[in-house]
Amino acid sequence: MILIGFMGCGKTTIAHELGLQLNKKTIDLDDVIPKIAGQPIPEIFAAEGEAAFREYEFQALQSILKENAIIATGGGVVTYEKSYALLKELTDIPVFFLNAPFDDLYSRIQKDDNRPLGNQDIEKVRGLYNSRLDKYSALADREISTSKTVADTAAEIINYIDDGNFKA
Repeated sequence: MILIGFMGCGKTTIAHELGLQLNKKTIDLDDVIPKIAGQPIPEIFAAEGEAAFREYEFQALQSILKENAIIATGGGVVTYEKSYALLKELTDIPVFFLNAPFDDLYSRIQKDDNRPLGNQDIEKVRGLYNSRLDKYSALADREISTSKTVADTAAEIINYIDDGNFKA
């Protein structure tokens, strides 16, 4: 399964919880990108810019899609046309859009040095969030709120799968 959503929505945390409960491997795209690029994410942004980062992100996504794993993507994966198209083509892997109220998301990402696009003025970050909402929704098989506990959020995803909507 693939988890998408804005920065701070809990993709990594929920992926880890799902991995424990389902006894499945988890892959965080943000861990794969530096291996492909040969440098940490903040350095990619500083040295090469966002466009280069998005291409590395696409390469990382492409390289791990065949793995039987729970994949946590980056918040902006939907903004790069090649990545968006790749995710849109998926028919046998469920895509979950993890979401929470914007103010919750912003408070979670504020002052996190590993989020180059999150360390901006609140209105700039709100603009990013709003510009991505339709894309998250268009790709998602199901939107899941992360306003509740990690365990409850994971349970909702597992229940959706258990109801026969997709294989885990």
